[in-house]
Amino acid sequence: MGNSIPAYDGQGLSFQVADAKRLADQLRNEATITGGVIRWNSNQQVPPEDCVALAAHIGLPINVAACDAARDADTTAFLAEYRKRPRNDSAEARFERRAAFGPGKTIVDVISGHRYRT
Repeated sequence: MGNSIPAYDGQGLSFQVADAKRLADQLRNEATITGGVIRWNSNQQVPPEDCVALAAHIGLPINVAACDAARDADTTAFLAEYRKRPRNDSAEARFERRAAFGPGKTIVDVISGHRYRT
């Protein structure tokens, strides 16, 4: 979304202003703040940095540094769990890799480091 603060303040095209106002309403009504950290009610994730900045701009009682730290911790935990997951190399996945990259190629999952051969 980019920087929503100028749009929220009325600077930008009408759809940008409307989007920023809608996002502000979502931050007020569809998120919970605990210990200065805002999280979406739907998935318990900390919103992206630009959303957190908008939340602070509209006066929600958040701590931007705590939100950033919580988001970083969540991401670190997710990536650690992702790297531990067993790989399900289905026939469909192998077919899609071969179709996308051609036969005889090595494809690397950059997050887990797992290598696949087409």
